[in-house]
Amino acid sequence: MPSLEARTRLSLVSLTLAYIINALLADLGRGVADLSMLLLFVVSVALMSSRMRLIPLLPLLASAIGFSFEYIGLNFALPFGSYSYLRLRGFALQGVPVPVIVAWGVYAYTCYLAASHLTSGRMKLLSASLLMVLLDLALDPVMVERGLWKWNAGGEWFGVPLTNYAGWFLVSILSMALYALISGGRDLNVRLPHQAYIPYLSSYLVILMSSGPASTLPAYLAFSLALLPLLR
Repeated sequence: MPSLEARTRLSLVSLTLAYIINALLADLGRGVADLSMLLLFVVSVALMSSRMRLIPLLPLLASAIGFSFEYIGLNFALPFGSYSYLRLRGFALQGVPVPVIVAWGVYAYTCYLAASHLTSGRMKLLSASLLMVLLDLALDPVMVERGLWKWNAGGEWFGVPLTNYAGWFLVSILSMALYALISGGRDLNVRLPHQAYIPYLSSYLVILMSSGPASTLPAYLAFSLALLPLLR
């Protein structure tokens, strides 16, 4: 059986490949690309559970909390602001597209691993949540331009309201904090190698490749900020 360090690195490689393959297979259709990504994601979580035993709980919690807040957001415009999904409505739960629900969990897991390289203790929860917000600074303008959803009143960040990012932080910090509470904070002090930050950077790949004239600038600005921790 591979050593603990080997399984950790294999987990990080699997997660990185999940994002790369998702981007490269996009032209074959979202179904193929997303299924390939999901399979590699599951492999990553399974391998990482040898280092962080309860880590499978985090994506489940983040997806559940993300779905709850999405449902509230669609019906009451809180906390994100007023928005509507334009595509994937036929594959939705209470109006929330299933891929969006899954994405909350995948991104939360990815950001938590990245934060496990950058920080430890309770700061890990804050760092992971801020990485989530930074990722959405790139993601949301691209998805709006591609017509997946719309902000009914526009917004300050390339057509996206700042309330959306407050909502992203709220969902993220609640997910991270609840995971820490349920798990007893047993992996808050686990520090991962520098490779743990690579999947997070890879998560920007499909976003950058999908960006158009109106969303290229915010996507690359956010990605540039994501590179800053590498200068430490």
